[in-house]
Amino acid sequence: MQIQTACAIIATEEFWVKRVRIYFIAGVIFLGAIFLTSCAASVPASLTPTRASSSANDQTSTPVAHTTAPIATRSAPASTPITATGAITLTLWTSEEFAPGATPAGKVLSAQFDSFTAAYPNIHIEVALKKAYGKGGLLDYLLTTSAIVPTQLPDLIALDLAEAQQAAEVLQPLDAWIPADTQNDLFPFARQAARPQNQWRIVPFAADVQHLVYDRGIVPTPPRTWDDALKQKQTLLMPVGGDDAFLLQYGALAWLEPGATGVGFEASATTQVLNFFKRAHDLGVMPDSAINIMNVSESWSPFAANQVAMAQVAASRYLVERDKLPNAQYAPIPTRDGRTATLATGWGWAITTRAPTRQAAAARLIQWLTQTDRLAPYLRAARRLPAQRAALGLVVESYGYAIFLREQLDRAFFPSAAMYAKSAEVWRVAIPAVWSGQMTPEDAARTIAAVSK
Repeated sequence: MQIQTACAIIATEEFWVKRVRIYFIAGVIFLGAIFLTSCAASVPASLTPTRASSSANDQTSTPVAHTTAPIATRSAPASTPITATGAITLTLWTSEEFAPGATPAGKVLSAQFDSFTAAYPNIHIEVALKKAYGKGGLLDYLLTTSAIVPTQLPDLIALDLAEAQQAAEVLQPLDAWIPADTQNDLFPFARQAARPQNQWRIVPFAADVQHLVYDRGIVPTPPRTWDDALKQKQTLLMPVGGDDAFLLQYGALAWLEPGATGVGFEASATTQVLNFFKRAHDLGVMPDSAINIMNVSESWSPFAANQVAMAQVAASRYLVERDKLPNAQYAPIPTRDGRTATLATGWGWAITTRAPTRQAAAARLIQWLTQTDRLAPYLRAARRLPAQRAALGLVVESYGYAIFLREQLDRAFFPSAAMYAKSAEVWRVAIPAVWSGQMTPEDAARTIAAVSK
């Protein structure tokens, strides 16, 4: 009996010891949960990288623009793994055109930077201005710094989309940071330019496109084809001294065809382009001055001075000057068959830092600046076009012009400078030789085709 009683007492004690242990463990878990919750509450809200499927957006190197655009879809705001370990100062390299400043666009951007730092007080922005191009320009400075003192690279940079290919090794992949709706909403040329080496490396934010401008008092109906232009015999200025005119006309012939690769320059299509330039010059349609016009930025002044009836210009210049010339109207640039074809340019934001926390902060700034409600007022002030469809109607006030520009942007070519650099050196010499009769279009075309292989 005593033995049974002792066993019962021991069992009872073991029961309470186990119960106390259970209560103790539960208490520790409860207190730990409270501690973790309080720590989490102290971390500011941020954005996590979201990896959208890129298979639907993979683009080849061909400059052909696709006319069927993916439908933009809205995704939930993302958040990044930024921890509250202290303030972050982001270094941004940009050109004067795309920087906070005293210009109308600069003031808008300055206000947007201020609102960003107010919303995220632990992230500060330090802007360093560089030249847009050339020696000491953004690309040159980026590549030189990366090779010599990579620790001095900025966190992010504004870069011409045409230079993304050359800078691809320095620019950090953005696949995890670009929301699906942003990817889908980009015009085809912008998606192509943003993915050198088949990875997202840059987020396009500003664009430009080329089209015809004409004086409706002189040209009642703008020409759609080469034959139309030659028959009307009204002066047509194209920048044949540089690359814009040749690339656009060649692209309309060769890059719109099914299966076009956009690599090299075929002799037959090149011959047709050079023949048109020569015929237009011989008939007085293309003025002698065209051979000295290097790009569309130089085409507007002769048109504004009533020296020519029509000119190949940039939309950005038309947006700035159209109120001064009420007779100036827009139209597609005439091509051989009247098919819509044009060239696009653009700028984008890219991340260069390798530090994950700084990448997260830089990605947050890029997403902030490229949201439609902030991007549209900035581009209106800058007289630039958006690279995203959703912003076009908010940037361009004229409904008719916005519809026209959408078609142009949807069908715009974006040939990489690296793709045609050697050939360009040849046609810049060949076109004046063809005009003067020193070389036939056929011989010039064969030379250009041989160099491009």
